[in-house]
Amino acid sequence: MMTTTSDVASTLITSYRRLKHRVGRVILPDSPSASSIPLAEYYKWLRYTRFTPDFPYVIDIQTKSGCNAHCLFCPVGREENKIYGTMSDDLFQSIIDEVVTFPSTRIINPYLLNDPLVDKNLPERLAYIVKKKEGRKQPQVRITTNAGLLTEEMGYRLLHSEGLDEINFSFHSIVPEVYEEMMPPLKYERVMGNILRFKAMWDQYAGKKPRLEIWTVLTKPVIANLQQEKAYWKKVGIGFKARKLDNRANADIEALGLGDREFIRVPFCVIPYWRAWVMWNGDMIMCCVDQERSNLLGNCAEHSIREVWQNPAYQALRQRWRSKELEGLLCEGCKGS
Repeated sequence: MMTTTSDVASTLITSYRRLKHRVGRVILPDSPSASSIPLAEYYKWLRYTRFTPDFPYVIDIQTKSGCNAHCLFCPVGREENKIYGTMSDDLFQSIIDEVVTFPSTRIINPYLLNDPLVDKNLPERLAYIVKKKEGRKQPQVRITTNAGLLTEEMGYRLLHSEGLDEINFSFHSIVPEVYEEMMPPLKYERVMGNILRFKAMWDQYAGKKPRLEIWTVLTKPVIANLQQEKAYWKKVGIGFKARKLDNRANADIEALGLGDREFIRVPFCVIPYWRAWVMWNGDMIMCCVDQERSNLLGNCAEHSIREVWQNPAYQALRQRWRSKELEGLLCEGCKGS
């Protein structure tokens, strides 16, 4: 069979893409907390594994369990070991009281393994953070929401709390059919309407208002339509970020074949050295893919966050990552694409 010029060109393009991907794995490793800045993860690994902060720089707080969407690439809502509930005001306030005493804390995310808007009292919780910050810029406060529950009333309350520095909208494709396949049971028209209405409110609001950004996951359909996705949100006036797909340490997610590259186990993870995760009942888990609460490190309803952060369980987890002795940990199956 005669080889055509187009065949040769196709082979060269494929070889180039594979080489680019291999080089990219070295320059921008598939860490679960991978930065968009090349080499940043290596820097964090070298620094934080040797000089782990006394208190987490970032803390995620689940104020209420549950999510109104069941995204194909997310195991939330399919857990076997899930416990449902709402964080008490007393526990939330005690956490915030402690966090703001550490000026090194950079970010508070008042959500974890849930959509933050399932908590109808979120604006009041944000107002409490504002009160305790006493005018300081840090820690920054941000949420990521699918916007399915972003009613006009909730949007008004969020803006007027002036407690958010950033809102990221999890929106996976501007193609209605793809969106509804990726994010059931959410409906494209309704959620898009929620976001556009909120953007109009945001434009008119005269007070402090959060940065807005669309976050999408790089599945095959999104990759195929990526330029149109970027152009659409630029026209709307909202930032856009396409994030790498990972398997969330779940073989079922990996088996869906949503990515355009093979999944590779992450070479290292900086999360236990700089970021903490608190469930609604005070349980502190090791990361945001531990939906099954497989490794409880302590409970901040019984001890302070600082005490848990420095306890033997956390120290053991960090040492296992330093020595790469991960057998039996959820981390064994954590892969990026």
